Amino acid sequence: MADLKLTQTFNDKAKLMTAHEPLKDEIWQNIRIPAFNQGEQIVNEPPVIQSILETPPLKIALVGTAPSSRMLAPYSDPSWTIWGCSPGNMGVLPRIDAWFEIHGNLMWPEHKHYGEPYINWLRQQTFPIYMQNQELVPNAIPLPYREIVKEFGPYFFTSSFAWMMAFAMMKGAKEVALYGIDMASRDEYILQRPGAYYFFEEGKKRGVKMQAPYESDIMQPPGLYGFSEVTQYGRKLLARKAELDQRVRDLKAQRDGASQQVTYLEGALEDLDYFHTIFGGVQDNSLTGG
Repeated sequence: MADLKLTQTFNDKAKLMTAHEPLKDEIWQNIRIPAFNQGEQIVNEPPVIQSILETPPLKIALVGTAPSSRMLAPYSDPSWTIWGCSPGNMGVLPRIDAWFEIHGNLMWPEHKHYGEPYINWLRQQTFPIYMQNQELVPNAIPLPYREIVKEFGPYFFTSSFAWMMAFAMMKGAKEVALYGIDMASRDEYILQRPGAYYFFEEGKKRGVKMQAPYESDIMQPPGLYGFSEVTQYGRKLLARKAELDQRVRDLKAQRDGASQQVTYLEGALEDLDYFHTIFGGVQDNSLTGG
């Protein structure tokens, strides 16, 4: 009882405090404690504690039109920002936070059949729309392409998603996920995938987590030139290809041979039809006086 005081100082109170871990969702910083002398009373001046909530990392999901994974994007997770693109996603995605339309040729005669309804749809939307300029959609936001190219160089902008990945990194994204993006057709594989690979590596260098669902094959790297073909898998692929190539050649030879026979027989039938039509009565010449 001798240690109890009617009016306790801060130091007295501190002895009674129990140590604890910080709260899960809070960061306690800059605890300002007034200086007190022993025996000094605390009068309406409690310690001031500033709670600073940590800003959650920016996570951006890019959504293309490949049906295998397009609808797997985290539409219901508010911690993810959803970026869409392409006429094929028009009116399809459950949630859109921003849209990207990089093409400036949508109203050319050869594209107008789908470009015109697409542009009309874009003009009716209220989410941010990034385009080259505002010529087609008055409320569009011009993509800062000069700044992006200055940051990343001009060599790998081979698709809309290359621009989107680069822009996401410039926005400070810590995670970028790709949904509905395969780039698996031959033209896409040859022309567009190198750009995607470049920005995967660029993201890795910048500490950005790049990911895609298993339903997509976009994260699969190409073979290592000179090395992949001499592995067991590489040799098997080459052997299987040689086998199928030979079977195709054999069947084409059979087909071509059969085609030649068909052509010959069709000619014989045509010749026979001629003789039957013109000379069908030659055996009756003795009766007709011929």
